Amino acid sequence: MNVFNIDNINALGDKTVVTVGMFDGLHLGHRHLLARLLSTAVEEGLLPVVVTFDTHPRQVLDPAMTMPLLSTRSERLSLLEGCGVTNVAMVHFDVNTASLSACAFARRFLCERLNMSMLLLGYDNMFGSRANNDFDRLPELAAEKGFAIRRDEAVLLDGIEVSSTKIRKALQEGNLVRANAMLGAPYGVCGTVVHGRHVGTSLGFPTANIRLDENAKILPADGVYALRVMVDGSAYAAMANLGNQPTFNQQHKELEVHLIGFDGNLYGRELRVEFIGRIRDIRAFGSPDELVAQLRRDKQEAIAITCTNHNQ
Repeated sequence: MNVFNIDNINALGDKTVVTVGMFDGLHLGHRHLLARLLSTAVEEGLLPVVVTFDTHPRQVLDPAMTMPLLSTRSERLSLLEGCGVTNVAMVHFDVNTASLSACAFARRFLCERLNMSMLLLGYDNMFGSRANNDFDRLPELAAEKGFAIRRDEAVLLDGIEVSSTKIRKALQEGNLVRANAMLGAPYGVCGTVVHGRHVGTSLGFPTANIRLDENAKILPADGVYALRVMVDGSAYAAMANLGNQPTFNQQHKELEVHLIGFDGNLYGRELRVEFIGRIRDIRAFGSPDELVAQLRRDKQEAIAITCTNHNQ
């Protein structure tokens, strides 16, 4: 895949069909838009180009507000490549970029740099400064510069438009079924295994404490989850406690993962954790024995959930 900084090129020689977006999480709506981008490119004899940003705009526009991400930049690029995208133009998003109106952005980047012949928009896609909003005047610019504008339709799930905002809300509620359905794949995070307090080992359920690679990524609501964990290219069913440990009076939030059927040393290794389903809420138990009995039930449920969803 060809990923280039849009500021580092003078102009592409080929005429292009372009779509613009953050593509956070690359959900079903994004995938539909990208499929249309690629099919349109073939039909019209154009070069397909995806324009995206190195930083989520809301992180620049409202730095005091934590913006939970569904995907890191490297994950986004990998997902785009998996959808067949071959050309990605990366825009550095800062206060200067944020000040550009839609027409100024389209003229400077899409027309002058990308030789755009067609602009493909998502069903609710907008870009450009809200303070200087001229998005509705894009057809005038299109007539001036000679490019067409097309808009994709919404992708619906149970009658509701799929969006990154709705996926974040579902994750925050612990609704993995809805979040994963909208994503079209299990939601995942990556991290490094670090030493913990070894409580799980003493209970017969050794856990890997995961330090996330990207703290800006959203985590599902606290709870016990069924997982699929990737270790050196191999997948393992697993279960996780995400949150505190009230039975042992530990209030610090952690992601502790027990891999089912794995026997080896994980310390210092990079894992990818995919959330397949929610098992239960976190609660305090009267004794370690009561907790162990529940963990055994959790393990069986985790195996059942991951087996049922093994094709996700």
